[in-house]
Amino acid sequence: MALGRRMIGWLRRLFGQERPRPVPAREPEPQPVPDWEPKPQPPQRRSEAEIDAVEAALNGLIAAGLRLGPHYEGIDRRAVARTMAEHPEFAVGDGNQTLPLTERSSEALSIAILWSYRALADAIEDEFANAAIFDDHCYDGADEETYRALFARLIDLAEAWTGRGVTVSRVPGLGAYGHGFRVAFETQPPIPPLTFPADKNFDWSLLERLDACRPAAETRRFRVAADGGAGLVLFLDDTEARAIAARLGWGPDDL
Repeated sequence: MALGRRMIGWLRRLFGQERPRPVPAREPEPQPVPDWEPKPQPPQRRSEAEIDAVEAALNGLIAAGLRLGPHYEGIDRRAVARTMAEHPEFAVGDGNQTLPLTERSSEALSIAILWSYRALADAIEDEFANAAIFDDHCYDGADEETYRALFARLIDLAEAWTGRGVTVSRVPGLGAYGHGFRVAFETQPPIPPLTFPADKNFDWSLLERLDACRPAAETRRFRVAADGGAGLVLFLDDTEARAIAARLGWGPDDL
């Protein structure tokens, strides 16, 4: 009988009538997460004393002239300080990440608030109403929309002009990249078009040309207050700039 079954099986295979035995499906192997992909970080655990220290630094900056962005409107100041202090990116890069916030100087906390790593990490473009942080080392190969968004954000930051339309067109034959950009503004008072060659880093000196077109009664102007991996731009008058400098330990135009 066993020999007969083997013979029948051989004949079925010969004539292609035997159904192949199903092969069990293999579970897909988990793929490793690329090293460059950021991993979400949990909020920092802060004591009430640490929140006190951040709130005091925040109040000092606001008294000096810093204005919080519209997404903080109606939120209690202490809640704002807590949100900042407990963000995973707060105070990154100050060299004292392991120290409790109560052991950091008011200057260090003020810098952490104004430099706003939270804005960089979460792409919050309106962290403050009169200060903005720009990723200024990503303009290698930037297109027209990148520059349009940058200048539109600067005009919004200043709130010195009405009619804030911005258009950008490419201009061939400029600079090392072989082209540049022409930025046109639809504002009052008018801002003449700006033309500049494409470059890896944004030329912050162009802010002086915007300043030259402010309304006659406008006492505030653009100030670059740090440029290293990102650019921090504020729109302040001289009194506010001095008060902010006193909180930071350097002036907004010193870097």
